Amino acid sequence: MGTATFKYDDDDDYGTPKLEIPVRTRLQRLRLKYHQYRMPVLVIAALVFLLYWVRGREYDPTDWSRVAYVQYATDTHSLCNSLLIFETLKRLGSRADRVLLHPEEWHADPKDPDRDSQLLWRAMKDYGVRLKPTQLLGYDGPVDPGTLKNPSVYEASVSKLRIFELNEYDKVIYFDSDSTLVQHMDELFSLPRTAIAMPRAYWSDSPRAQWPLSSALMVIEPNAAETKHIWETLQWWRLSPERSDSRHYDNDLLNDRFGSSALVLPHRPYFMQSSEFREQDHSAWLGSYGAPASYSKWDAAAALKEVKLIHFSDWPLPKPWVMWPIAGLAEVQPDCGGVRIGTCDEREIWKGLYDDFRRRRKDICKILSIPAPQNWEKYKNETGAT
Repeated sequence: MGTATFKYDDDDDYGTPKLEIPVRTRLQRLRLKYHQYRMPVLVIAALVFLLYWVRGREYDPTDWSRVAYVQYATDTHSLCNSLLIFETLKRLGSRADRVLLHPEEWHADPKDPDRDSQLLWRAMKDYGVRLKPTQLLGYDGPVDPGTLKNPSVYEASVSKLRIFELNEYDKVIYFDSDSTLVQHMDELFSLPRTAIAMPRAYWSDSPRAQWPLSSALMVIEPNAAETKHIWETLQWWRLSPERSDSRHYDNDLLNDRFGSSALVLPHRPYFMQSSEFREQDHSAWLGSYGAPASYSKWDAAAALKEVKLIHFSDWPLPKPWVMWPIAGLAEVQPDCGGVRIGTCDEREIWKGLYDDFRRRRKDICKILSIPAPQNWEKYKNETGAT
């Protein structure tokens, strides 16, 4: 390090030799400035960091331990479907908890040869799912779970009402498991306080002003009292002749309870039926009734990028875990504007959704698709399509 030197000059008036003021080296000047400004700079940096941290907290007020995506399983098929959903949520980076309501008869055990036990274990270990054993409900009370070869009865869908019993959460998001999740919906956990939020069934045959709510997607603030109340309503309905043959009790019950008070979610971009790719008129999903013509432009590829959840619904074709009968595919697939020869975006996307579901089902659940019905016309007759 360089050292400043002193040199004598002339004497002052008292005979004392004058000293020349030492000249500091560049390094000394830098060190002096560092010591002078170090503390103010550190304080300013700390304040800036604190400001950004506080602002980040303000823009993300969600307590992620108090919100969850929830599925329920009544048989091996719906259990596998739920795993596909949970795998996608993890892959997409959702921050919310993942919860599965499952029959209390099932137990997670990787060494158990039972497929349900193995899948429960995978849900817990691979996808961080919280398992919640519960008693399945039917129209008249408890029902037994189904299996791979003997699926659960339709009325077990009433078990969906048990989602309201998850009081340990402030909000939960539920959607039907026979769906493909394209994007997570974490932003819905920041909705205003409301007992329930649901989209309208835009595919309904009812007039637009009377579209019912759809229970295929729900944001719920759990309250166990709701389950008890809605269940009691169901029992009254079961005694009513005009409702005794209903096959849509879960949706009807929720519309009866929340039809006038639910927060309505926009179906676009949150929800789409797979049958939308088979439609000729897309104004219902686009929300373009009475709008300028530019609002009515349909682009299948753009819609796929926009939508968050696609629900498989192409009746009378079976659900995606059942292979297509050749005659059924030829009859039901998107017709590309009436041109059955060749292909189009709608047809490629529609087929791709089914192919992707079946591939993931095989890869994740190790379950092969169910063989296609042998006689398409007989199958349509049995399902009430003819």
